[in-house]
Amino acid sequence: MQPLPSSYRDNNGFVFKQDGNIYRCIHPGYEPHYSRLMSSGLYLELVKQARLIPHREITEKENFDIKDGRIIMPEQVPFISYPYEWSFDMWKDAALLTLQIANTSLKKEMILKDASSFNIQFVKGKPLFIDTLSFENYTAGAPWIAYRQFCECFLAPLLLMHYCHPATGRLFTVYPNGIPMNVLSTLLPRRSKWHMNTLLHVHLQAKFSGRQKQKTTAENNFSKQKLEILLKGLENFVQKLTLKKTKTTWDDYYTGTILGNEYLNAKTALVKSFVSEIKFNNVIDLGANDGHFSLLFTEDKNVIATDADSNCINDLYLRIKKTGRANILPLVNNLTTPSPAIGWNNTERESITARLKADLVMALALVHHLAIANNVPLSLIADWLQPMGEYLIIEFVPKTDEKVKLLLQNRKDIFRDYSLEDFKNIFAHKYQFIKEEKVGGTDRVLFLMKRNA
Repeated sequence: MQPLPSSYRDNNGFVFKQDGNIYRCIHPGYEPHYSRLMSSGLYLELVKQARLIPHREITEKENFDIKDGRIIMPEQVPFISYPYEWSFDMWKDAALLTLQIANTSLKKEMILKDASSFNIQFVKGKPLFIDTLSFENYTAGAPWIAYRQFCECFLAPLLLMHYCHPATGRLFTVYPNGIPMNVLSTLLPRRSKWHMNTLLHVHLQAKFSGRQKQKTTAENNFSKQKLEILLKGLENFVQKLTLKKTKTTWDDYYTGTILGNEYLNAKTALVKSFVSEIKFNNVIDLGANDGHFSLLFTEDKNVIATDADSNCINDLYLRIKKTGRANILPLVNNLTTPSPAIGWNNTERESITARLKADLVMALALVHHLAIANNVPLSLIADWLQPMGEYLIIEFVPKTDEKVKLLLQNRKDIFRDYSLEDFKNIFAHKYQFIKEEKVGGTDRVLFLMKRNA
């Protein structure tokens, strides 16, 4: 039995996979903290509030090669996402959840010792804390040990997206353990120093980081009241942060930059018709934009909606949050530079390509952007899509289309193998074609395919 690669940091236990399920072993040394978590009512309260992942204890341990300690089985998370795939308001809600859990824990004489953003997953449209071993018994007078980690793992990306640009959240792929305060301080504009909270939680931390100093009496007497004030102050600060608004190419793609309502209505009708022909439970919507097609699926279908445009994904998340749609997970991801495998030995965090698996994949109005705008050959696109899912709904946009003409207007047409015939010949090696229909009065063609055995 091997711990998962991302579990090596935890001295109190480890996460492992057996028979397709995720389990967690809890070492005997963590027992006093775990016992208090369960007996104090903190676990039940957080689970009831849908803030902490529920679990059940495994009493029959003969099937597990573990000599001592407890084994728990958490509720299984359908899809593991990583923070650098979140939009601004997803980061914000994850940060607020972390602070709320820390505050609730304190009331039960416990403290949240970890404030890593990797401890959060989005399940049923909401952030959920998944690290059951992040709670420790509170020691009177001790400061919040996870304060700096919270600032680097939550405040840093939020402030970058607030002051600089929505896409700066991807900087977390470079600093997955948290963006260092001295780095953050140099990236933020000078005017940020005039904001008291940013000055206190970022710039002053950056100024004094790395300096050796002895613990003072005050540091050993950080009262619970001060800790509550700190947590409440951080919560108020995060709550007021807003996303810096920037105009992107795809902000109004389905309302102002496509062929019109006739095209959208025709494609919508075709997609509904195609999906009625097959059986599936899980969907990946690649290049989802504002989620128009993701929202077509009923609540019993799980949908991962990805797009490179963080504005579109953030708007989709807010819409899901407002309407209570629990079956769609929106993620920011540039398909030509997808989330890589990172961390120790490149195994700690999987690439998004390795994680994206479903029954049905949708690639609508996407192929021409990959092939023409980014020079990806159709053969590589087919190779990339096939492992993702059994069924594929894909749209081919020919060179006669106005959007492709726009992509080619300032460059030489080097794409000799980009035609409907080439597309069909190449994809026929990977898929069998089930349906093929022109979209409305356009030259665009929508295909329903099934992966070859």
